[in-house]
Amino acid sequence: MSLADQLAILAIVARVLGGWYVFAGAVALNAWRRNGFMDRTLQQLTGAPTDRIERLRGWTILGVGGLTLMSGLLLILLSPLAPPGFLACCALQGAYFAWARKALPPKDEAGRRGRRASTNAFLLYLVATVFVLGCNLVGLFTRPGG
Repeated sequence: MSLADQLAILAIVARVLGGWYVFAGAVALNAWRRNGFMDRTLQQLTGAPTDRIERLRGWTILGVGGLTLMSGLLLILLSPLAPPGFLACCALQGAYFAWARKALPPKDEAGRRGRRASTNAFLLYLVATVFVLGCNLVGLFTRPGG
């Protein structure tokens, strides 16, 4: 198998992975939209403003969802901006988890399961980021047409 064939296969894998992260980003953005709707509804019913922690969590969901979608799209396009996009998303997620570990410890089993699922998703995203960085090292993003 020639180098060109290997890069073509790598490009297909990268684009499929990018498609997955476009989907995952869209799901996260939809969750942000629904949470915002629920927060506004609760605020109208109770008259109490949304808790600042919940607002921060909402902004984090928006940021991570947007960066996830964008990095997936950049990967589909085999753009040289894909590695910085993935790294930016990792940085935001990592900062949130570092903060949440101290500021928002899970209060019950459902909270622990949710945190574990989110952490596992982040770890998978880190693996995908390493894959994207590897694609960059072998020149996938600098070749014309992928």
